[in-house]
Amino acid sequence: MKGLFDAYDYGAETALIVDINDNIAEGPGFNVFTVKDGRLKTPAYGVLAGITRQSVFDLCGELGLSVSAGDIDRDELKGADEVFITSTAGGVMPVSKIDDTVVGDGKVGAVTRQLTDLYWEKHADPAWSSAVSYA
Repeated sequence: MKGLFDAYDYGAETALIVDINDNIAEGPGFNVFTVKDGRLKTPAYGVLAGITRQSVFDLCGELGLSVSAGDIDRDELKGADEVFITSTAGGVMPVSKIDDTVVGDGKVGAVTRQLTDLYWEKHADPAWSSAVSYA
């Protein structure tokens, strides 16, 4: 939590957690993905195996997009064409800036947009949703 409060002190909206090798791991409550030359990548180690993270893997399969898990260092993150984060509450959310580095052209990228749209479309599909009875 200290890292998140430090990020707030520096004017950031959130923080990223790194692993013991200084590679990107995740954020507090979210997973991280990069897109470079149409290929997606997400950290493999030290991460929560999030439901939405897995959904992105499934959606990539449906869309014919290449996705892998592996090390992502800070330079790779900042040099990505697109970056997005995933969480159960927020779905697929674009990242436009990391520190002082604009991601891509600073707008939502085509791959991120495609995944975001399909992710929310799937919410209406019973095969991708489960009703929860609180009674």
